[in-house]
This record gives sequence, structure tokens and C-alpha cells, in this order.
Amino acid sequence: MHVFVIGGTRFMGPAIIKRLVDLGHKVTVFHRGETKAELPPEVARMLGDRNNLPSYRDKIQKIKPDAVLDMMCLTELQAKELVDTLDGIVKRVIVASSQDVYRAFGRMNRTETGEAEPVPIDENGELRHNLYPHRAFAETQERRMYDKILVEQTVMGHPRIGGTILRLPAVYGPNDHQHRWYSFIKPMSDQRPYILLAKSLADWRWTRGYVENMAEAIVQSILNPEAAGKVYNVGEKDAWTTREWVERFATLMNWSGDVIVLPDDQLPEGFGWGINAEQHVIFSSDKIRHELGYKETVSFEEGLKRTIAWELQHPPENPTLIYDAENEIMKQQNAKIQP
Repeated sequence: MHVFVIGGTRFMGPAIIKRLVDLGHKVTVFHRGETKAELPPEVARMLGDRNNLPSYRDKIQKIKPDAVLDMMCLTELQAKELVDTLDGIVKRVIVASSQDVYRAFGRMNRTETGEAEPVPIDENGELRHNLYPHRAFAETQERRMYDKILVEQTVMGHPRIGGTILRLPAVYGPNDHQHRWYSFIKPMSDQRPYILLAKSLADWRWTRGYVENMAEAIVQSILNPEAAGKVYNVGEKDAWTTREWVERFATLMNWSGDVIVLPDDQLPEGFGWGINAEQHVIFSSDKIRHELGYKETVSFEEGLKRTIAWELQHPPENPTLIYDAENEIMKQQNAKIQP
């Protein structure tokens, strides 16, 4: 199979492409050439602008792909241009979406009102009522127009293209530019005596997924024709609490410090993320496991080990660790309990 991958040079993309090549498939990646990525030498490249996709229709048609994977489709306009450009060229389009389409995500982010949604949530879960979730604080027009709900509707509504939607969780692991676990891993590496955790987050659960395992799910959805016309949640079976995640990293890093849970208002701004922690965001991945036979290829423990190694070798440019402030907080806490 020849797979045309749009935006495959960051985070999940290289893992997806390598897996496809290892399985004997041909891959052409379409990207701007601004991100360096280690891709197998046999991977073909087509340089271009995702926001000007229609102008590359002839080039895409010439290479005759069997399926297209779009990792960067963020807006309704991009989705419309995607299916219009590919109409008559391919019959399969796979799009990476997000579990932020669900109303539970809106309630967690306080953009939706009402009682917490019951969890776990499957693919029939209620979607957000409010569109454009980033509009209030987005800095660019693309982010203001971001909405995966509209992307999904556009792709799945095309009459001649079999769309497949992968609703991804919070993905972690090597090349995670968000450095989701760095703020816990680094203090453990520095042998800090404690890690402070906001009470709102300590018992909060969010479905997550290790990058190579999420790549495997996407690859299976590309290669299996049964995935056409389907929407799938992807993620790990277990949604651990934040405290449990910290404890698992601690075990692997031989960290013997204490996890100190404090009320949000006793911690610096940002420690509690400002979320509605009464709304857990837990999603069932049973459908893709049963229909496509998806299963993780990297064990949970091995994924954590690789994440630890990468985070320590590739720290963020401007880490926000505030050890002095934490020390002062603990000094105040200790003073309260002195006889």
C-alpha cells in the first residue's frame, strides 16, 4: 500500500511512518520542510503548505496513493479542502482527531455547563455543544477556527471517500513537545524530597496513550479496510489518577520522596490547571480493540522508561520548575504543624 501522510514529521508522525515502512508499505510525507525528523531513507517527501493543499492535487494524483493520513487537519476549511483535493484520487482518508470533541472535555475545561458526564465514554458519547473551544484565547486565526467536531463532520460526510476518525487521548512519550511529564520527572531526577500536587488533580483521571502505541492504532486503521466509515477512540485501558502516575514514575526512578497534596489555593497559580476536576475524561477504546484487533506493542512500563529517558535528555527550553517557591510553601506547612 502507498500511504500519503500529511504532516508526519512531528511527535507521532515519525513513529507511524517507520511502522508502515517496517511492514513493507510505501510512504510519501507532505510537509513544509521546517521540522527535521529522522525518517527511513526510502520515505519520499513532497514539500508544500498544508494551507494551500488544492494546488498540489496534480502532484498527489501523479504518485497514486492508496490512502491518505492527515495528522494536521485542524479546521473545517482544511477538512473541506482535504476531501475536495482528494476526491477522485483516493477512497480512504484517515484523520487524527481528538477526544476534546466530547462534551465531557468542555465541562472539564469549563466551556460547558451542567452535571459531570458519566465515564468511561464510548464513541457514541455526547459531543460538545459549544464550537471553537480555543477561540477565547487563541493567538492565531487557525487556532481560533480550530474544531475537530467540524473536521470530523466534513470528512465523514463526503459521499465518495471512506473516512476514518481516530479520537486521540493525551499522548506522551519521546518527542512530546508539550513535555507532559517533565514537571514530575525532573524533580525526581534531582532527588527533591517532595513533589507538591494540587488537591484538584491528585485523584483526577484522564485517558492517556504512549506515542508508539497510538501510532500502532493509527497504522492498523490505515491498513484495515474495515475501518472505513468508522470513528474510534484510542487510548490506554486504564486511566490512572495523577497521583498514581507520579507513583509509577517514582518506582521506576527509585525516588523515595513524598507526594504532598495541598489545596489549590495554597499553591502557585497553574498547579491546579484551572480545570473542573469533578469531570474525569475517561474514554473507552474497546471498539478499536474488538473490531481491528488493536493492542499495545510497547508495554506500559517500557513506555514510561522511554519517556523518562527522553524528557531528561531533551528538557523544555524554558522549564517552569519553581523549587524556591515550593520550599517556602513547605516551610509554612511545617510551621503550622509544629507544637
